[in-house]
Amino acid sequence: FVGDKVAYALGQGLKVIACVGETLEQREAGKTLDVVAAQTRAIAERASSWENIVLAYEPVWAIGTGKVATPAQAQEV
Repeated sequence: FVGDKVAYALGQGLKVIACVGETLEQREAGKTLDVVAAQTRAIAERASSWENIVLAYEPVWAIGTGKVATPAQAQEV
């Protein structure tokens, strides 16, 4: 899904900031790195170059919830 979106945006000549991250359930299950790796792999499989892509870690559980990822949590990823 994220790979398709990035590929489409690149195909339209855009530069992309691709946000990757896990849900709270995935984090609590210890799956953070697996989820982020899978999302990154999906982008890599569809992009011929990383030249116009910036990868950003933005956990889903921190979007609009009032919860914030600590610097230590971000560094883990």
